[in-house]
Amino acid sequence: MDIKLKFAFVLALSLALAGCAKEKEQSEREIQERILDAYIQSNHPSAQKLSSGLTILNLEEGTGKKPGTNDGIYIHYNTYDLAGTCKSTTDSLKARMLGTYDPGIYYGPSLFILNSSTTVGMRELLGKIGRGGRVTAIIPPWLTSAGNKNSGYSTSGQQSSVNIIYEINGGIVIDDVQKYQVDSLESYSKKYFSPKVDSTAYGYYFRNFTHTSGIPAADTVLAGDKVGIWYVGRLLDGYVFDTNIIDTARKYRIYDASKDYEPLEVTMESSYDKMTTYGSSSSSNNVSVGSEGSSSLILGFVRALKSMTYADHASTFFMSGLGYGSTGNMKSGKGVPEYAMLRFDLWMATPSDEKFPPTKTKK
Repeated sequence: MDIKLKFAFVLALSLALAGCAKEKEQSEREIQERILDAYIQSNHPSAQKLSSGLTILNLEEGTGKKPGTNDGIYIHYNTYDLAGTCKSTTDSLKARMLGTYDPGIYYGPSLFILNSSTTVGMRELLGKIGRGGRVTAIIPPWLTSAGNKNSGYSTSGQQSSVNIIYEINGGIVIDDVQKYQVDSLESYSKKYFSPKVDSTAYGYYFRNFTHTSGIPAADTVLAGDKVGIWYVGRLLDGYVFDTNIIDTARKYRIYDASKDYEPLEVTMESSYDKMTTYGSSSSSNNVSVGSEGSSSLILGFVRALKSMTYADHASTFFMSGLGYGSTGNMKSGKGVPEYAMLRFDLWMATPSDEKFPPTKTKK
C-alpha cells in the first residue's frame, strides 16, 4: 500500500504545536497525540484508532492462527516517520532502491515473541495478523515500551519519541520456539549434510570432518593448552555475520580494515562449560564470539571445540539458546538477530600456526 504523506503539513503542525507549548505546558504524550490526530484527519480520515492509540491504516489478516501471548511470528517490515522517510527495512530490494543497502546488514525476517520483551504496541499489532497477513499502522510513542504498561516513555532501547508508521508482512506463526528450532535444525541437517548429522544433545549438532570416528586419546588437547580458532559464523539462511578469515570476509563483503584477521586464541579447559562465563541452560543469552577471549564465547561454540584437536576441521549448528538467545547481538543491523539458530565452520590451529587453513599438528 502506498502511504501518501505530506511533509509540509507535518512540519507546519509540529511548529504550531511547539508554539502552543510555549503558551501552555504540555506533556510529550499530549503533543504526540495532537500530531497523530491531525495527521490522521488530514491523510487517513477512515483509519481505525484504537483505545490504546494504535492506529490501523490498512489490515489484511492473512490465514491460519494469529499469534497469542508467548507465541512467535516471523515478519518483514518497513518503518517510516510521518513525513514519509523510511527509517528501517528488512527488505534488501527496498534498501537498494533507497541507496542504503549494506551487504553486512541482515535483511532476513525477524522473529517477534509476544511477551514482555516485545513492545506493547508491537504485541497488540502482531496479534491481528496470521501468516500472509499485511498491516500498515501507526504506533505512538507511549506504546513503545516493553513490559505490560502502555503509558510513559521507555528506557528499554525499543522506545520512540515520535509516532512511527509500520508496514508489516506476516510469516510463520510459532507456538513453541524450541520445538520449531529443533525441527528446523533436523531439516537443515538432512538438506546440507550427507550423511545427515545427528544431534548429540538437545538442539545441538556437530560433525568433525577430520576425525570422523572421534579423536584418539593421544591427540586430545589438554586443559590449560591454548589453541587458535579460525571460524565462519552464519545463520541457517546463509547470512555470514562474522569471520576471522580474511578471504571469507572479502567474499561476503563484510571485510573490516580495523579488524585483525588472525586466529582467535582460546584456552582449553577440562569441560566446555568451564570455557564460558555463561550458564548452560537453553535460555542462555551470551554476548560475543569476539577477541575478548574464552570468557565471551557462546556455549555452542565452545562445546564444539572440546570435540576437536589440532588441524581439525568441523561444523556445528545449534539452537538460539546455545548462542545469542532471545536478545541477539545486533548493532546497526549487523550481527545476530533475536532467537537466531547458528552455524559455525571451525578450524583448530596450534598457537604457532597463523596461516589458514592450519596444517601443523601437535608435536
